[in-house]
Amino acid sequence: MTEMTDYAKSISPEVYKQIKQAVETGKWVNGDQLTEQQKAHSLQLVMVYQSQFNDKPDHFTIAKGGTIHMESKKVLQSQFSDDSSSDVHKIKL
Repeated sequence: MTEMTDYAKSISPEVYKQIKQAVETGKWVNGDQLTEQQKAHSLQLVMVYQSQFNDKPDHFTIAKGGTIHMESKKVLQSQFSDDSSSDVHKIKL
């Protein structure tokens, strides 16, 4: 794991974002599918990177220090409540 930690410390935030997006979508930026091995290694790298640098973790991500960050139900409800400044538009059908 030390090699993975060293590698995570050496990549730029931009590269991290591209790898994270690839893990989330299953595709590289150029549209190529990740292989099973690439998925496994990329996910591991994302988790190690987050454990080193994630100072402002989202719900259910790995926070700096390696702990899983979970928001309370109340916090999540307030984040997803009816907010007029939100980019989400609700339509009644």
